[in-house]
Amino acid sequence: MQKRIFSWTMAMLLALSLTLPCTLRAEGEGSLKVFLALGKGVIARSNIPDAKDKAVKEGLYTAVEEALFHILSDRAVAAHFEAVTEILTESPATYIDGYKVVAERRSGTYYHVAVEASVAMDRLEGRLTSSGIVLEGTEKPKLLFLVSEKLSGGDSFVHWWGPGMSIISTVSDDAIASIMAKRGFEVLPHRAIIDDAAPLGPDGLVHREEALRIGRAFGADVVVVGRAWTEPSGNVMGDERSIRASVELEGFLVGSDRSTDGVLRASIAVGTDPVDVGTRAMTDAAGDAGRDLSAQIVDAMKEKKSRTTMIEVVVEGTNFFENFTQLSRDMAGLKGVISVRPRERRIERAVMVVNFTGEGKQLAEQLLARNYNGFSITLSEVSRDHIKVDMVAGGKNTFMQ
Repeated sequence: MQKRIFSWTMAMLLALSLTLPCTLRAEGEGSLKVFLALGKGVIARSNIPDAKDKAVKEGLYTAVEEALFHILSDRAVAAHFEAVTEILTESPATYIDGYKVVAERRSGTYYHVAVEASVAMDRLEGRLTSSGIVLEGTEKPKLLFLVSEKLSGGDSFVHWWGPGMSIISTVSDDAIASIMAKRGFEVLPHRAIIDDAAPLGPDGLVHREEALRIGRAFGADVVVVGRAWTEPSGNVMGDERSIRASVELEGFLVGSDRSTDGVLRASIAVGTDPVDVGTRAMTDAAGDAGRDLSAQIVDAMKEKKSRTTMIEVVVEGTNFFENFTQLSRDMAGLKGVISVRPRERRIERAVMVVNFTGEGKQLAEQLLARNYNGFSITLSEVSRDHIKVDMVAGGKNTFMQ
């Protein structure tokens, strides 16, 4: 029986491959992608229409599954299995903009169909990123954790950075880092002590400006600040102890004024060993907080990239007319540049206003990465909405901080 079903399936696919412009996958217009999927429905009480509806529904679920495997690798599916299975339980209509049945037949007690479904890939990718998953092929945000921790019985919050500190590993830090790494973020290691770091506040938190300063020193895109602590929950039964762990986090985007909403999660564990109970409670609370924060960071990074900035670019230098003509032409073709408008023009100086998707730092990085014919550039000033460019003969592109 299985051999007959397999033979029929292969015959159907072969026939379709000869008659359709695409087989398993084909590019649609815009963000739509067409997938061919098979489905079957049980014929109950000779009700063919009902069996066909069931078969089509199964085929549409399979089409969404195929689309997920198109976006994510096998390894990524395993790493994000919880999010993937949640999506697969949702209605296929959420992601499918249209379909047609291209083949159908009855076989015994089953009705089989082949459907071509147009899946909105941007909608599906948006659903994945809203779950805090960084999609493959995108730049991984670099995260630095500045999270202090105080366990039951401790006198103060401990942390890994700052003078006189050792590079310690805390339960909350390990749990949050593990969650973030699984979701595609690059977690920066605690590779150095910050000798001039300011002390923590009385609440165990590092100040925003201090966190951003440390983040820039480590080359982070996002600094996650927060605190984690455990305390008795008050429920005691015999030798068992109940401990409550709380984790409070917030993310700051380096190089901008944006931040995520605050996250506060708590968990309670019970047992006879206080150390083990505290560790379990802290691990659960930190993991939940990390999952919540990861989705917020992805949204904040997407918003940052989608926003445009009017950047003033001041250009001076040698052989001005010829070099400036090349520079302005190259700048107009850079990724993220929407328009380049002249504001001021002199013999050896020009000011342009560049409408750019991003901020000055990202535009400066692209300018430095290009090779120019007969000259190089030196960037002496770079801020969110201002860049100063000096064109010099020969040499290499440089950034003077």
